[in-house]
Amino acid sequence: MYKCYISISKRHSPCRVSPRAADRKQVLSAAYRTPPSPPFARPTLAALFLPRLPPCNPAPVDTNIKLYHPIGRTKMKLLSQLSPRSFRLRLSLLFGGLFLLASLLDTALEPQLNQGLLQDKGEALQATARGIAKSLAAGLSQRRRELALHTQTPVFLSAPLDSPALRGGLEHIRLHNPDYAWLGVIAPDGRIVSASGKAPSPRIEFAAPLHDEAGKLRGALAAQSAWAWVATLIADRLPRGSAGDAPQVFIVNQNNAPLFPPGAPGQADMPAPLSGPGYQQGDWADGETYLYADAAIDDAPGPGWRVIVRQPPPQAFAALSRLRSALTLPGLIITLLLMIVVYRLAAAFSRPLETLARTAQRVSAGDEEADWSLRSGARELQQLAQAMRQMTAALLARRGELAAANAGLEQKVEERTEALSQAKRQLEERAAQLEQMARHDALTGLSNRMAAAEWLTAEYQRYHRSRAPYSVLLLDADHFKRVNDNHGHAVGDQVLQQIAAALNGAARATDFTARYGGEEFLLLLPDTDAEGALVLAERVRAAVSAASDTVAGVVTVSIGAATARDDDATHETIVQRADEALYRAKANGRNRVEGAG
Repeated sequence: MYKCYISISKRHSPCRVSPRAADRKQVLSAAYRTPPSPPFARPTLAALFLPRLPPCNPAPVDTNIKLYHPIGRTKMKLLSQLSPRSFRLRLSLLFGGLFLLASLLDTALEPQLNQGLLQDKGEALQATARGIAKSLAAGLSQRRRELALHTQTPVFLSAPLDSPALRGGLEHIRLHNPDYAWLGVIAPDGRIVSASGKAPSPRIEFAAPLHDEAGKLRGALAAQSAWAWVATLIADRLPRGSAGDAPQVFIVNQNNAPLFPPGAPGQADMPAPLSGPGYQQGDWADGETYLYADAAIDDAPGPGWRVIVRQPPPQAFAALSRLRSALTLPGLIITLLLMIVVYRLAAAFSRPLETLARTAQRVSAGDEEADWSLRSGARELQQLAQAMRQMTAALLARRGELAAANAGLEQKVEERTEALSQAKRQLEERAAQLEQMARHDALTGLSNRMAAAEWLTAEYQRYHRSRAPYSVLLLDADHFKRVNDNHGHAVGDQVLQQIAAALNGAARATDFTARYGGEEFLLLLPDTDAEGALVLAERVRAAVSAASDTVAGVVTVSIGAATARDDDATHETIVQRADEALYRAKANGRNRVEGAG
């Protein structure tokens, strides 16, 4: 790796080579060469950020060239830190992703949370409705008991119904019970004979019978009360909290007509009673959806009175929404702060690793003098740097050993390659010899029966493809057994060799000759019909007779000829027909040619 010291200033050239160059092996004449990028940086992006410098003048330099460019190194470092494969960025994104995952889980679970909250709110509304109904029932019972007790006082037992004393008693009751806006005494015929106060509207009416001391009915004590005490009672029973989140309470009679509060929706706007104790979410006549519950009021002034408590679902979820809103911004801030802290911690941890990575890259580029020292005080990282230093030294030593071993190995490989090449040639020659021996007769040099079968098969297939005729001659030496018996097998072998030579001499260049058996020979004649086969067979017979003047005398042959036909089942069929013709030639006196029928 080249070392090139480059300085950039206003007074100096943008690129100059340090006078440290001493090796003079090569000359630097490149425009600008960027240093090796760390494994987590992209050279293409670095090249876009680094400014291009004018070419250096040719000068002898050291074989190790380093490039120093302050701006380029800073940008390369920034790029490496912002790389998607950066450890510090990945760890920071991991924590940010965990927060995002938690937010997504909260969003995904929001329907279940809302459903659970809706159920809790419905049960709370149901409990509120029951509590209000019980409190109202208790309050109404208390009013009736109060009236009944007043009817037992002396003035209401004996004073005339229209007397001032009775009217004074009414004033006394109303004065000490401000919830009663109007009090009156009603005669048996229904006339109001005495009264105190002004009748409110709307109102709640109470009544108690009046008897004399003898128990005879005198009339009735009636009272009318405003709904203000009911509003106070209801407010005491509602849950504490924001006034805007408080549920709405209605009191209706058996006809669903609203009794409380004043100005409540009409009779048609009220929902029907629920089938059982519980709550329900539904649409009301005003077009809005409410969560509501109801409860019957026992011992009410009128039959079928009930309490209805309703609340819009958004108000039911208001607490959860406020909690989520209150936690969102602090959660984001905490997450960002945590990501910053994690990023700084990861940077402090990864910076020595990046230094080790750059040093390892210099070693891989061929710098054997790379410095593995670290500024980090972490004992584990120092141990890692020491291990890398020792590993580099061991690898460099092994590289030298491997280079020497490689040179010796290459010599051995060349020797082994030459030996293998020679062995291969010998094997090929031996294979050719075996091929020759497998398909040729050693005595006569002709092809043997195995080769003849292959030729016959090929010619049979060609005949059925192209309809080109072919013929087969089958020869047999006459009285060959007598030659062996009288002159010995050596003479017999000579006779067979002379027959083979005569056969080769008479055959055409396209014909195939083979020793088919002991003293049998086969001649395959491509593109030859029956007439041509007989002519060639006669020529072969004459050639054998003329050339076989041996110790055994003249040797003759009998020949059977056959030509291919469409009804030949296999390639052996034509040989069988030639063999039959050969036997006819033997039977007809030998030393002759017979054609197959």
